[in-house]
Amino acid sequence: RHNEPASDRLMLPTVTDLTLHRLKQRLWLHWFADTAPSPFRPLPSPELAPALLKRSLQRRLLRARWASAVLWLAGLPFLYGLSQLTGLEARRRQTLQQKAPKIPKGLTIAVGNLIVGGTGKTPLVIHLAKTLRQQGHQVAVLSRGYKRGGPKALRQSELVLGPDCKDPATGLLVSPETTGDEPWLIALRAKVPVAIGQDRYLAAAKLRQHFPETSLWLLDDGLSQTSLNPDVRVLLFDQRGLGNGHCLPYGPLRMPWTKALAQKWNPSLGNLGDPDPHSHSAPLVLAHPKGQTFQELFESKGQSSPNRLAISRSAACWTRLSLLPDPSDQDSGHKLSLCEESLSLEEGCQRFKTSERPIVAAAGIAQPHAFFESLKALGLPVHRTLELPNHHSNPLQAVLAWLQDEKLPDNCILLTTEKDAVKLAWQGPKPSGLPDVIEWWALQIELSMEPSSLEFLYGWKTA
Repeated sequence: RHNEPASDRLMLPTVTDLTLHRLKQRLWLHWFADTAPSPFRPLPSPELAPALLKRSLQRRLLRARWASAVLWLAGLPFLYGLSQLTGLEARRRQTLQQKAPKIPKGLTIAVGNLIVGGTGKTPLVIHLAKTLRQQGHQVAVLSRGYKRGGPKALRQSELVLGPDCKDPATGLLVSPETTGDEPWLIALRAKVPVAIGQDRYLAAAKLRQHFPETSLWLLDDGLSQTSLNPDVRVLLFDQRGLGNGHCLPYGPLRMPWTKALAQKWNPSLGNLGDPDPHSHSAPLVLAHPKGQTFQELFESKGQSSPNRLAISRSAACWTRLSLLPDPSDQDSGHKLSLCEESLSLEEGCQRFKTSERPIVAAAGIAQPHAFFESLKALGLPVHRTLELPNHHSNPLQAVLAWLQDEKLPDNCILLTTEKDAVKLAWQGPKPSGLPDVIEWWALQIELSMEPSSLEFLYGWKTA
């Protein structure tokens, strides 16, 4: 490569990069075939390359094609062996979960999924918490606080976050870095207390010290934890279904979907034709996008399909957070309060489209391409996009470095997700986190479901 022109080295990806890209595309196709669009960009086309670089790119693509084919064929047996180990570990964890204690004097609902990647668990937990709270239930959420920051001793301890995103013991705002971005977002949007900890049972006990009236518990991503045995399991799917039906890494599943697992989660559901398929004693609820039932998952196991939550997602509005000194803190000036601005969806889109500023987008979620597709569906002319790792610890630093590397103008409009936005407000010396010349907004996504979908709760005793 030292003999290549400087422009060649700058513009063309290496053979290693191209090989890894092809392997990722092969793995996605192996997992989902044609049922889910690939999140990876197409490989560069030699026809679109400058004339001086066309031959070089063709040679690199050819080498990458052969290298990826050899690695794929050699690695398939290894991936299959690892998937068997994943299945064994998942069965072990399910056995431990069945033996774990239950929270006394309350109903515990675990929300989770079988498939890797974002299926919308956090938005569903927020929607359930808001809906159940409005119906008069005393709701709290339990979360493991994935990617929490801070010292190891703090990450291993239980933490309680109030509905106002403050520590109920001190009355001070807690940062998303301390709790993890998803628990903080749940408390902000659902206005319910959240307990964070690896041991969900201990986290619930600590939360009850501050909120003793709690009678309904929601577990965010609670189907694989082993410290608490839930009363109800909400199994969430998206359009990808079960993929090829295998466990990671040979397939996309966290745990195998077997008849034994279906029976374990559905002990009260008998064979097809159960006279009461909506029995209140059924501990499994299926949540899925409207128009996709996934009923065959249960019929193929000889079981009735459980109660269902048919959900739909839609863009709601544009919001942004900032931190300001708490006006009640006249002495030390160390207390902070949250300030949130909002624009209606239509007002924000019109404002962005008519602005002369370039629009850029950044997302650090499991499926960033889904967020970018949402912006495209809104008709927004996004100039550049940045895909960040899921739960990125410092999106502000990554965005600023990206803007500088791409030589993007300082007065751009940055659009991002709510999960990234909760950290942007806390990072950097300015109240908004970002330089004043950058206008940024987060797209708020909301779920909707028919109120009758929650009828499965009415037969449960919560006292």
